[in-house]
This record gives sequence, C-alpha cells and structure tokens, in this order.
Amino acid sequence: MSYDEMNRTAVQALWNHMPDQPYGWHDGTVAVGLAPRQVTTLDIPEAWVAPRLRRLIRPFAQLRSQIPNSGPELEIVQREQYRLVQAEDLRAARFPNTFICTACGIFVAVRPGDDAPACPAGHGTLTQFQFAEAHNCGLLAELRPPQCTNRCRASMQLHNWRRLSVREWFWRCARCGARPQQDVIRFCTQCRAGRSTVLRVPQTSVHYPQSLTVLNPPTRTTYGALADHDARAAAVGQLIGVVEPGLEGLQRAVGRQDDALTQVQATVKALGLGPDDPLFAQLLEKARQSDDEGGNWRAQVEGLGLSAENQEIVGDEALALTLAGAASPLTIGDLEANPPASSLLPTYQRYRQLLDRYHLADVTLLRELPIAYVVAGYTRLSAQALQRTRSGDRTTWFKFFDADKSGKHPMYGKRGDTEGLLVRIDPLQIVRWLADSGLVPDPGITDVGGARRWLLGVCEPVVDAFNAPDHRITAAVLGLVHSMAHRFMKALAVRCGLHVESLAEYLFPSAGAFLIYANTRSEFTLGGIEHVFRFDLADALEELDADPRCVFDPPCRRSFGGACAACLHTSEVACERFNTVLDRNLLFGTLPAPAGSAALVADVLSWRGFWAR
Repeated sequence: MSYDEMNRTAVQALWNHMPDQPYGWHDGTVAVGLAPRQVTTLDIPEAWVAPRLRRLIRPFAQLRSQIPNSGPELEIVQREQYRLVQAEDLRAARFPNTFICTACGIFVAVRPGDDAPACPAGHGTLTQFQFAEAHNCGLLAELRPPQCTNRCRASMQLHNWRRLSVREWFWRCARCGARPQQDVIRFCTQCRAGRSTVLRVPQTSVHYPQSLTVLNPPTRTTYGALADHDARAAAVGQLIGVVEPGLEGLQRAVGRQDDALTQVQATVKALGLGPDDPLFAQLLEKARQSDDEGGNWRAQVEGLGLSAENQEIVGDEALALTLAGAASPLTIGDLEANPPASSLLPTYQRYRQLLDRYHLADVTLLRELPIAYVVAGYTRLSAQALQRTRSGDRTTWFKFFDADKSGKHPMYGKRGDTEGLLVRIDPLQIVRWLADSGLVPDPGITDVGGARRWLLGVCEPVVDAFNAPDHRITAAVLGLVHSMAHRFMKALAVRCGLHVESLAEYLFPSAGAFLIYANTRSEFTLGGIEHVFRFDLADALEELDADPRCVFDPPCRRSFGGACAACLHTSEVACERFNTVLDRNLLFGTLPAPAGSAALVADVLSWRGFWAR
C-alpha cells in the first residue's frame, strides 16, 4: 500500500480531519482520521469549559440513561476525565477497505494495508466501494458480504448498487448465483438496537462534530482571576447594572471574597466586642456604608430569584459577553473622539441616529477577539440527542474520542484571533415591543436596569440549539435577537469583503445582544469588518430594513414561519442554531390577513414590527 501526504492547517484539521471522521483524499479515495501521534496542551483550563460541556452532553446522556441529569458521559466531565489538546499532526487510514468491480459487481474486502485487488473475472483493478454502515450509537463499519448459502466459498456480487434506494441492493454468489437471505441493511452489530444505515462516506450525516465556541477564554495562568464561583454571579450583576462594566469591574467585584459586613463580624468577634460597645456600632455603620457604595451586588443578584442552574447558565452567557467586550474594543465614542479625518464626524453622528432608529443600545468593534473552538466529541447520523425518522425515534449516542495513555479523553481545540461587531439591543425597547404585540401586559418599566431585571425574571435560559423554546416570551426574545443577527450578518457581508458563510454569529439572548465575527477558518484576520465599522456602518445599518420582502412572500411570512432559504436562512456553518427560531414578522410586523378572509389562527399573535414602531 502506498503512503501519501496531505497538508492542512490546524483549523481545517479541527473541522474536517479528526479521529473517526471520514473524509475524501486528494486522489478520490476515502480515508478515516486516526488519533494524532503528537498533541500539545491547549492553553485553556478544563474547568473553564466544564459547565458548557455538561450542557452540551446532558441531552445525550440522560436520554440514553433514562435518568435526569445523569449518565456515563456526564460522569466523564464530572470526574475531569478529559483534557484539552491541539493536534500537531494528522493521520488517516484508507476507509472503507472494500472494493467492487464496476463491470460485474464482484465485492471484495481486503486488509487495511493491502493494495486494491484485481477482479477475478478479469475486468481489471477494483474500485473502492465508498459506502459503509452507520448507526446512531456511533457505529461506522465496512459492508461485509455474507457467505454463499451453498457454501461454495466464491466471491459475492452486489447487484443494483447504483440505485439510490439501498433496499433494492442484494447479494448474489458469483459462482452458483444463489441469493443469501441476509439483506444489505443489517441490524447494528455494535448496539443491536435497530437497523444500521448504509450511506456513502464521506458526507455530513456520517460525522457531526460536537463543538464549543469559546470567546476570549482565559489562559491557564490567568484563569485564577475568574475561577471564583462568584464570577458568573458578578457577570449577571453587570447585566442589571449593579456591577461596574468591563473585565476590570468584574474582577474587582469578584475580588471581594466577603462583603464588608462579614469582615466586620469576624473582626469584632476576634476583638471580643459586644453589641453594647460603641466601637461595634461604628464599625457596623461603616460596613453598611461600604456595602452601599459597592452596590451590594450579591444581594441584588440573588433578588432576581434565579435558580442555581439558571444563574449558572445566564452567568456563563453574561461572562462570555463581558470577555468578548474586553477584546480590544473600539466604540463609536472612540471614533468621535479620534476620527481619522474631521470630515468623518458627520458620518459618526449619523451612526448615533441610526442606533436610535433601530433600537440598538450600542455597536462595538472587537478588533482582536481571541476565540477558541473545541471539538469535544462527535455523533453519527444526527446532531441531536433524539433523531425523528419515518420509522420512529432514534437515540443518538455522544461519542468521546478514545482515551489516551493517561486515561483521559482528548478534546481537540484551536485558539486564534478574529474580528467582530458586538451589537446590543435596547432592553427597554424589547419590553415595550413585547407589550405592544400583546404577548405580555405592559409592566410599566421606564429604565434600562428595570427592563433587564424584568427580562431575566420572565425569560428562561436558552440551552437547546436545535429547537425553539417552549416558553413563549423566551422564544419571542430569542427569535428577535436571532432574526436581527441574520439581517445584520447579510448586510455586513455585502460590505466587508467576506461571503456571508465566512461570517458567524454568537447569540446572547439573556442580554439581548449578538456578535457577528469573521469565521474564515484561516490563520489571519482580513480587517474587512473594521473597515465597515470605521467608514460604512451607516449603509450597513440602513440595509437592515431596506427590503422586508422575500421572493416567497406572502406565504413565507404567513405560512413558512417568516424565514426561508431565500431570506433569513444562512449556511449551518454560519448559524449557531441551524436556522431555527427565525421570523421576519418579529422585525417588520405580521402581515394583515387577506381581504375577506377570517383570522388564520385565533391564538397567533399579531406582531408589531420591532423596527416599525
């Protein structure tokens, strides 16, 4: 067997050439990735990604174990039996090692190191048969022909293999012509739970990388400043305005391990002071004043009434938002203070007017945004824990990469830098929009802080990337943020020099914000987004509502959910939610019912467009 080389960057390898992932070789054959010989430690603490790993794996684990919040996959995370690494080399082996004669259909399986065999009937060298068995349990195996029922030990022929329906394929003995009873589609040989699927490799459905995108992650040396359990709670405090904004404000809040009152109580106890002592009263009063000056943020965060799990989810999201915002930000105020030319000042003032018009609180350029991609494992046939098919529901297993010599499962990742635009929506306008649309009674909120508190109280955290939330208010807010992100992505792509599929989104629904960043999977930053922010943001903003129509309107707006491939959908590479929870009606308002027709559905809201107020 010959050996060949194929060079790929670390980012390309991360998505296309991981262990157990089949992919095409440059000569037309198919190979499957093997574990790399050499890896280096990824400079991200394992504990930093642990909460998100648990949420990623939990649906798979509990569906398989039938026990809520439990399963062997979750135990691996809980016991820290994994490590974050970067692959320094790539290895692959030919797969599948099955060959077929295109003339007579003779089917032969060889050992991995053997060369392609010749047809026994003299039709020349056989061709690699690029179909394999796959199953939701993680099985990926070569087709194995059965033995002849007459025991003549001759090669088997595969008939009808050019037809699209695998059910029409069948085996036949090349010598006696007998047809074995065994079908080409068999029961899974690994889990025995249902039949496997025969499909061509490589293709997307054979291997779904289960990955995390981490914004501005701390390194192993800087992690200590954010390792405190209060970091997520303090980030929630930033959302409601009781903790100073920015990374430094977060660190100062977290740095107070105990509030002033607790410290005073410890001090007076050590000094033996009683409640009647004048010094006790003085120290207590100063402690109360210190708490008031510091905002007493812990009590206010606890006052939101979030459960421990929900506070962790919202805190993770808020912490990611804070870290993203600390990545070399450039604000519109910075542009106004130091314009490249005085002639641009009217342009930047126009930016402000457009932010008000589109109900945006702020748009910030992140010039050097550290970002990391971590592939924690993979699934077969479906990216979701439950795959719904015509023949019934199938449970999908989450598969870790094989453990290394240390007994830990490697999770392959790559750190890099990119650029992006961080967009924050005015939370007060979100509340008013919900009330104007009739989804909620008007809460009478008039300030931004109150709006954020109210939204955190009535919305549930978003954890499912595939399905719309069942909670109506949560679904509405998520749909608004997600739909606006797609409109923004398309408007930005026209002007930044990147195709829309080379952009990606990161949603912060709890904060009413989103990030659009360059996702070129290359080793450098183009700078096109910065150019748009400095010189062309006004045109990009005006593009948001320039044309609310779709070529398939009115059916798209009325019957297709307000989103389709012709309007809001983007590539799954760009969309973190796989084009779910999108609706132009949220942005532009519900279309009126056709003249003379009754209301379509009685309980369907008539949305007032967020940009039509």
